Amino acid sequence: MKLLRKYSEISKITMTNSLVYFWNFLSKNLFFVFIMFIYLMLWKTIYAQKGTATIGGLSLTAMIWYLIFTELVTLSRTDMHNQVNEDVKSGNIAYLLNKPYNYVLYCFSYYVGEVSIKLLANGLVGLAIGLIYAGSLEGFNIIHLPFIILSLLLGCTINFFIYLSLALTSFWIEDNTAFFWIYSKLIFTLGGMLVPIELFPKWLQGVSHYLPFAYVTYVPARLAVDFSFSRFAGEFAIQVLYLAIFFILAMSLYRKGAKNLNVNGG
Repeated sequence: MKLLRKYSEISKITMTNSLVYFWNFLSKNLFFVFIMFIYLMLWKTIYAQKGTATIGGLSLTAMIWYLIFTELVTLSRTDMHNQVNEDVKSGNIAYLLNKPYNYVLYCFSYYVGEVSIKLLANGLVGLAIGLIYAGSLEGFNIIHLPFIILSLLLGCTINFFIYLSLALTSFWIEDNTAFFWIYSKLIFTLGGMLVPIELFPKWLQGVSHYLPFAYVTYVPARLAVDFSFSRFAGEFAIQVLYLAIFFILAMSLYRKGAKNLNVNGG
């Protein structure tokens, strides 16, 4: 309990600091409004040209809400991994090793505090955008909301630990910025951020469903617009599995890097 209290205090402090800039978060979401307007115009044209009410099993309204949820995950990402990258490259990590906390858990606690405010701000803007641009989502049941939010939070957390794992490679790789760029493009494509996986070629759909990227953005968004408890149970279990994998990977990379740092004298 004492350990949990220590890390929860880090989250609370970060959350308090972030609240000071709450209106800044909202003002930055002008990009959110702009990009969703572009998506709306794009998909309106696509649906009109196709002459069909649904594409990939989604109506135009459902497609806009799907894209809102994928953007919600993406825009709620923090830049904590950049700080980790800088700590390792600058050697500042050597001073942090002696602090009374685990560095990975500290980063996660900091992330929890910051992303909580970002999700709140982005969620409010996303809700307004959805209601204005697309209207209410047909068939949506408020009972499903806690499960959708849980999946959304898991997607954000998987995203964090993947970024953190990439950042920790800087213990061995001097310039690892290309990894972040490649990963962001994989989320954009194979993660279904721009286009639902159902619109991919059959072979690529199969590949995407086995990769972690879809469980960051696609799965929470798809549950939001087409929820079923059977879908949630199966995909939630895989999200938990990927979260465990990347948490263990981040912890292992940190411990191995810190051990090498100590052996080599910092």
